[in-house]
Amino acid sequence: MNKVLFLLLLIFLSFSVSAISIPTENWSLVLYGGTYTQTDLLPIVLRQKTEYKNSYIGVIGFSRPLDYRIRFIEFEAEGNVVKHFGSMNHWETNLFYIAKISNLGGTPFAISIGEGLSLASENPKLENTEKEIRWNGYQSKAMESRNLLNFLMVEMSYRLPMERKTDIFLRVHHRSGIFGLYCPPDPNCGSNFISYGFRTSL
Repeated sequence: MNKVLFLLLLIFLSFSVSAISIPTENWSLVLYGGTYTQTDLLPIVLRQKTEYKNSYIGVIGFSRPLDYRIRFIEFEAEGNVVKHFGSMNHWETNLFYIAKISNLGGTPFAISIGEGLSLASENPKLENTEKEIRWNGYQSKAMESRNLLNFLMVEMSYRLPMERKTDIFLRVHHRSGIFGLYCPPDPNCGSNFISYGFRTSL
């Protein structure tokens, strides 16, 4: 079943990307690592609140710009492979589009938001939290996640003063059930990793 989901994910994104003109150059290598936090996404982004656990990720990926923009918003595509270690020990792959605003206020800083799909090789156990849930009249004492979830990332990056385009970044790596869409009736399934890494042109 996991292999079928993975194949469907690749086919979907292949057709989606083929509809957009992609430059033949400007591939970038993306490397980062992160630590699991059981804090929800909004408290992390808005209040910088985190509660870490002993679960980690190592990520390698590739990204490239899309030949499309809306005023000052640039678009990119990225795919990555993730290895989990510590409390979890599985693989994960993510394919997603990125909207990016570069040179904030004339500085080397940029902010990005990515949206796509995430497929884990097994049901991530830290996403299956035992706690009471009340949702539209439904009550349960356990949350069950899914292998296939939505993927969302929020990133702040800084362009280094180098001849080769190289960024260092802080990224929230977020698997999301989108308020029960992927794992009803649970509105909270998913996970967050606070991550640090770099991206460099090839």
